[in-house]
Amino acid sequence: MPLLRHAGPPDPPANPDDWRPQRFGRKGRVMRDAIIEPGWSGVRVLARFDGGDTRLMDEEGVDCTAEFADVANAITAAALAEEFILDGFLTVEPTQIVAGAPPREIQAPTSGQMLTQWIVGSRIARTATPERHLDPNQPIAFVAVDLLRIEGSPLLDVPLLERKRLLDGSLQPSGLVRITPYVRPPIGSFVATWRGAGFNALVYKAANSRYKPDARNDDWSVLSIPFR
Repeated sequence: MPLLRHAGPPDPPANPDDWRPQRFGRKGRVMRDAIIEPGWSGVRVLARFDGGDTRLMDEEGVDCTAEFADVANAITAAALAEEFILDGFLTVEPTQIVAGAPPREIQAPTSGQMLTQWIVGSRIARTATPERHLDPNQPIAFVAVDLLRIEGSPLLDVPLLERKRLLDGSLQPSGLVRITPYVRPPIGSFVATWRGAGFNALVYKAANSRYKPDARNDDWSVLSIPFR
């Protein structure tokens, strides 16, 4: 009797314009050799910069560049490479200081990025006509979490930590463009800080994980922040 083999995820589309954000795994597990990020919420998009301007595409493949023109222009201005594709979130930033310390004093040591002006938003209800549950009275920013392609070279098979290193060199953070911080275990002090800043989830990502556009990847998991 032949052995049953489960098919792996399909190959990503050859055309990067057809890529969609990678989906989180179902297991909700904490993997070995993980890095941990705060769980951003808002509108998840791929930002495509081609040397002239930036296009924003949401998870359903809807072009939302005109809807968030200020953010698209800010990504273009922040670009330090001739071409790239970023995975990230459109979200709003709070106006109050939280967790008992100014955000500028909170540092994420492994990424070398300072956590300035924490950004949090609302979860999106997906419909045939996308509803962007973002407060129009709050400034909307883009938070980059991954780099999928740079200077014409796909990075899907490059380990996550190397993609993170390249991401840090591809953008100049600004008021509307940020790079997510990440830390290595143990993360006790960061959990308290992130929870105090309004985050309710942590994202665990295997340090050597690859990126699978529009496919579910168990090497990325979302877990609720424990309250204890």
